Amino acid sequence: MPLSVPPNIPELKAIKPLPQDRRVSVVVVGAGLVGLSCALWLQRAGHAVTIVDPEPPLPGNGYLSAASFGNACTVALGACIPIGTPGILSDVPGMLLRRSSPLSIFWGDLPRLLPWLVDLVRASGQREFHRIVGVLGMLMRLAEAGHNPLFEEAQATHLKRPDGCLYLYRSERSFARAQRDIDLRRREGVRMEMLDRKAVKEREPHLAPLYSNGLLFNDAYRIDDALQYAQALASLFQSKGGQFVRSISRAIEPGDRSLAVRCQDGRAIEADRVVVAAGAWSRQLARTVGDQIRLDAERGYHVLFPRDGNLLSAPTCYPEHGFYMTPLGEGMRSAGTVELGGLGKPARPARTEIIEKMSRVLLPGLGEAGRTWLGFRPSMPDSLPVISRSPKDARIAYAFGHGHIGLTLAGITGRLVCDLISGHTPAIDLHPLRADRF
Repeated sequence: MPLSVPPNIPELKAIKPLPQDRRVSVVVVGAGLVGLSCALWLQRAGHAVTIVDPEPPLPGNGYLSAASFGNACTVALGACIPIGTPGILSDVPGMLLRRSSPLSIFWGDLPRLLPWLVDLVRASGQREFHRIVGVLGMLMRLAEAGHNPLFEEAQATHLKRPDGCLYLYRSERSFARAQRDIDLRRREGVRMEMLDRKAVKEREPHLAPLYSNGLLFNDAYRIDDALQYAQALASLFQSKGGQFVRSISRAIEPGDRSLAVRCQDGRAIEADRVVVAAGAWSRQLARTVGDQIRLDAERGYHVLFPRDGNLLSAPTCYPEHGFYMTPLGEGMRSAGTVELGGLGKPARPARTEIIEKMSRVLLPGLGEAGRTWLGFRPSMPDSLPVISRSPKDARIAYAFGHGHIGLTLAGITGRLVCDLISGHTPAIDLHPLRADRF
């Protein structure tokens, strides 16, 4: 039986072209799905937009290093539970010491990570935890209002696979431990359906019978090809007059009349406004204007099984193992886990080996593994994104820090950033998402 409550969904006013004297030039730093969504919503309001990125999703270009490419390809509209939950302080030590754990750390980075980890623990207190769930729930209820117009205008609706998302629990005990989160999701209007062992077997017959219960998130869906979706948005952006500058942004230089984005190749791209949507690299840019933001990178991995995309009907997750198995046109993608260690270190093969091994245990029919991948989630300690103006310069807007839900919240982030740049009052209170909350 579906579990739901009538959701409270704020009204989003239609974005219409502004009068000519209110339109501005905007540089968006970052061509991930968040940056592309920001750019497209800004174009709807009539602004002139340039995107700066070293690897935009254009034909013949790279993009394979982008988190927008390598994620689990799941729009997870029930993902309103933050990483930091009550009791995390007692759970983490055991997870870090277990080799097959979904959580690992580069121990040499611990001094640098300590402030982020302390704030993570603070965010996991009961009062903070429930507050954060409420903020995430509101964003989830708005997510499709941000996505759908872009899917339709980019003619990319054929990439959506509305098959839901399945969470599996190994035992009645693990399912009972999840009850708090189930109740909170129900409070936030998430539609779910509880499945017993027989129902799971009927739905996903190729899974090993290592489960007692399942939870189906009815409204979740997968995007069958994340690269193709990003390319569709990029093509739409260009068709509306948008320009890409292929370069690495090194600094934002505020001037009296305008801003300049200074690129690694020496170019300075001037504009009236700047949107920083550079994912895990956003903190360095914010620092160049004096903003200190508690952003760090959660390193995530995936393994592709190129001939096995037909073994599941929908994205499937064992929460205790920390990764999704998502059936895609290119094969079965097992994606997830969390590794704390920043941006500069190479991939650790042991992490993909763990994902591959556990994938084979859970889905015994998997064939030969193919591509492996490492990417960087931009994460804040409280699992809330930064969607706000810069405290140092109101002409700069920030749109990053989405952690595990960048794909899910990309559209609504762009819609809210458009309000900030256009001088409109956003439909929701953005105070919990401010850049200087830590």
